Amino acid sequence: MNIAWHSAPAFFPTGYGVQTNGFVRRLIDLGHQVVVITTTASVGMVWEGIVHVPGGPEHPALMGMIEWPKRIPIDMMVTLIDAWVLPEEYLTELQMSGIKWCPYAPVDHDPIPRDIESKLRYASYNLAMSPFALSEFERVGLPNPRYLPHGVDTRIFTPRPKHKEMFQARNMFVAGMIATNVEPIGRKNFDYAFDAWGEFCKRHDDVRLYIHCDVTRSSGGLDLLQMSNQRGFTPYAPDMWQLQSNLPPEKMAEIYSTIDVLLMPSGGEGFGVPLIEAQACGTPVITTDFTAQKDLIGAGWKIPIVGKRHTPMNSYWGIPDVDAMVDALEEAYDLWKSKKLRKTMKEKAVEFASDFDFDTITEEYLIPLLEEIEYGEADAPQITKEEVPSSDERGGQEASIDIPDGGVHNSELGKTTNKRSRSRRKKN
Repeated sequence: MNIAWHSAPAFFPTGYGVQTNGFVRRLIDLGHQVVVITTTASVGMVWEGIVHVPGGPEHPALMGMIEWPKRIPIDMMVTLIDAWVLPEEYLTELQMSGIKWCPYAPVDHDPIPRDIESKLRYASYNLAMSPFALSEFERVGLPNPRYLPHGVDTRIFTPRPKHKEMFQARNMFVAGMIATNVEPIGRKNFDYAFDAWGEFCKRHDDVRLYIHCDVTRSSGGLDLLQMSNQRGFTPYAPDMWQLQSNLPPEKMAEIYSTIDVLLMPSGGEGFGVPLIEAQACGTPVITTDFTAQKDLIGAGWKIPIVGKRHTPMNSYWGIPDVDAMVDALEEAYDLWKSKKLRKTMKEKAVEFASDFDFDTITEEYLIPLLEEIEYGEADAPQITKEEVPSSDERGGQEASIDIPDGGVHNSELGKTTNKRSRSRRKKN
């Protein structure tokens, strides 16, 4: 098939960029012609054999989802983007074009917000990145919900030696928070995590909290240093130069392996990749029993919620039980103190995370999904607006794109002629 993947570029070190890189490479290996329509205003380029075209003149660069189908052949379009930002008129035009639209949209609220649900009703297939999202899609009756979890590369994210010197924490128990700090309303629940850590560190003088994010307000988030100081502790955090240098995944795997437990009591997650990355490195996790993250724990502690917080999406995020979080930290600390934490949790964590390896997901979920989409007859959503002319009716414009020489896999974007050859991973 000719597939357009609309999301962050494959070379971006963000969560969506990592998923673009992981899935697009495997789609190409399966024989499909793939182009990444970026959610940036960057110019077109070929990066490590992956064709990128700009998504539009400004962030979040959405116009490309309706403009590129007029210029290149596209059978299927995956949008790894928040669904609520998508203009309804774009979805109507995409629906009329006959392209199979497969939104891969996060659901980080409970219940699914109406602003998201209404957009996803235009889809041919709704790709659920979590069992929670799948259950919500099924509950509200969205078209053709299918499960496709996010992935990690377990060749990189694997247990490594600990180097606590990087946190100035030799012989100390270290919890880590790997999160973004860009939301002033605080989906990551830093405030509740700090409440728990503030109480926990009153009891122990050999503990440290590492926070992997910008701890200032410069990115639009919270003043985490002031928040932590108000609770009687100072976290350890990388400086701006380290954060802006885009640490390679191997370094992130070293960080995950070095911390003793990942603390991630989010109010809501669309998936929660750090939970899987940490467990792939043998590190247990503490997370909230709410939305997607409740299904992503194989080794660690689930924190119940004690209430819900209304958000501008007219739905809810969970409020974690701070006392239960303190208890979980105490249990992890006791296991660490007795030198049983790694021994008790490592094998279980790694085994659980192995189910989320990109290659495993490709074989178990992606390939069957592609075969169903390519050869199946899924019911299309009802078309209610005036039909949009096909590309052949738009002034006879040729559906083609100039691709720079040197592409490893995507040297051209053309119609698939031997469809069956596109179904399964190529064998070496």
